Amino acid sequence: MSRSLELIERDHATVAAAIYRYTDIAFQRGEGVYLYDFEGRKYLDFVAGIATMNVGHCHPAVVEAICDQARTLIHGACHVGYMEPYVDMLEALKAVAPGDLQNGRGILVNSGSEAVETSIKLARYVTNRSMILAFTDSFHGRTMGALTLTASNTIYRQRLAGLLTGVYHTPYPYCYRCPLKHESPETFVSLSRTTCGLACLNLVEKALQTVIPPEDLAGIIVEPIAGEGGYIVPPDGFLQGLREICDRHGALLIADEVQTGLGRTGKMFAVEHWDVVPDIFCLAKALGGGLPLGAMLARADLVDAWPPAAQGTTSAATPLSVGPAWPACGLFRKRS
Repeated sequence: MSRSLELIERDHATVAAAIYRYTDIAFQRGEGVYLYDFEGRKYLDFVAGIATMNVGHCHPAVVEAICDQARTLIHGACHVGYMEPYVDMLEALKAVAPGDLQNGRGILVNSGSEAVETSIKLARYVTNRSMILAFTDSFHGRTMGALTLTASNTIYRQRLAGLLTGVYHTPYPYCYRCPLKHESPETFVSLSRTTCGLACLNLVEKALQTVIPPEDLAGIIVEPIAGEGGYIVPPDGFLQGLREICDRHGALLIADEVQTGLGRTGKMFAVEHWDVVPDIFCLAKALGGGLPLGAMLARADLVDAWPPAAQGTTSAATPLSVGPAWPACGLFRKRS
């Protein structure tokens, strides 16, 4: 029996089947854009660690940074004392953030799901409002709060009816396969225009007239480009419309840039394609370059209204995760 098959059998005997595998490949090592199995077969990695490995596998600068940090300080716990890598990372994020977020404040966490959970906790607390609006075709994570926002596949919600309350979904604008069945060619996106009148945006307005009291809306969370839902680019005007709705009703716009952030769409953050500045950013994946790291960055006035000990973690953003993230990201550049 090959070593790859042996490992797969051991996995089947010990690992929960809920951890679904897309392939039957057993990886031994990675280098650059390639992964290798135990028999030396070479695979071009189009998955990139699910949008994580921005500079490839085992980049020498990343490996060196991991080793250097491991020899210096592995874990200190952010509640116990101050650690320079933690501050360095958030300063770097602020330096490349758009608009008021350059003066914002943030929290580092372990993952994208935790970044989303942190953002909705902040939004509900500082607004003293209970409801969050999200979109179909969205993926925001699998922890119970983030899962409530996720609406890309019913398999994630099977037998989990008791999710977070106060969440409502409206359709994400998918002009090629319109959820409202606007199927005539003139209603599809042509270059940067759509002729359906942004009906999906109108449904957000309708929800605020029928099921979500505007004074109860804490925030709207949106993927600037929907990832798992089908890599859906919204039409021009949609994100700008969400920004205007939030401003009009005193709600917060939360951009989940876990998949789209840090240069993956050609700009540092996907919202910049539409010149929209959210109140809160959620980041992860490429942020850690393969190490567990996420972040929430928000306007300073929002975070300053959050009292000490309102949020916390034991193992998130250890120096070992944060320090090597610099070469792993390879993207942080001060704006001129």
